[in-house]
Amino acid sequence: MLTVLAFAGQGALRGQNGADLLDRHPELTAQAEDVLGHPLRPVLTAESGSTWRELSRVQPTLFVITRLAALTAPDPSYLAGHSMGELTALCHAGCIDFPTALRLVHTRARLISTCPVPGGMMAVTGIGVEELTAVMATEGFADIDIANLNAPDQTVLAGPTGSLRALGAVIRAEGVAKATLIDAPNPGHSRYMADAAAGFAEVLATVTFAPPRIPVISNVTAQPHRLDRLPELLAQHLYRPVRWSESMVYLRSVGVSRLHQAGTGSLLPRLWTACTAEAETGGPVTTLRSERGESPYASSVQCGTPNAG
Repeated sequence: MLTVLAFAGQGALRGQNGADLLDRHPELTAQAEDVLGHPLRPVLTAESGSTWRELSRVQPTLFVITRLAALTAPDPSYLAGHSMGELTALCHAGCIDFPTALRLVHTRARLISTCPVPGGMMAVTGIGVEELTAVMATEGFADIDIANLNAPDQTVLAGPTGSLRALGAVIRAEGVAKATLIDAPNPGHSRYMADAAAGFAEVLATVTFAPPRIPVISNVTAQPHRLDRLPELLAQHLYRPVRWSESMVYLRSVGVSRLHQAGTGSLLPRLWTACTAEAETGGPVTTLRSERGESPYASSVQCGTPNAG
């Protein structure tokens, strides 16, 4: 049976989940804290809005926890990572070592945080992306981009906050879909990340990547990564959408029958079901609501929505 091990993005960091992994792997934990220059546990216990919950601390902490969680997992047939989780998958595949990957995650988060546009993200569930883009075109929302294609009926948008709020009101007024502003500090995976992508490309050019011991799916192409294009695609990843639904359909087409999520949570397995349901049952499945507390952002509670960080 072919399987895929998947790594979640920023929103999977919830409460003190993962503290036990830090205790079980003291050497790697100490190495991570030395690279970052701060302890990891305060990030797990900090309140929303605290400096400990800034992107440049949350994302590296999640990387460490999910990487540690995967150490004892059986080798899968494929690896995948949602947004930031793609770097964790590449580390697990042996393309980059633990400290190098951690530095890349930290640098990437820091660059994202410099975005000058006062924007954010919004999850739309209940309609497909074609219908959604038609609404955006008709209503004149040209400053909003598709950020995440999570499932056939779940799309995440990114752009200026005012435009997202206005579009959300239009969508809700039509009564056929839900539009939920996400507690995201920046408009990730959009045109507004071009400068961050350019800075990340400079950093990636200094890294030597090894061939993956397990194929890793690219969020940009929804196909297995090619070693010669890794730096290019990892930089583009910042301003191009996460093609998660297409990635899951690709994996199903090559015989994968089960997805396991590294660490706690069941959001990615539920998205796997939603994305591959047509192949399994002959018809689409509506994206399930998240379990209590499993929203990747504090204010995104109406649907399970992976982050776009």
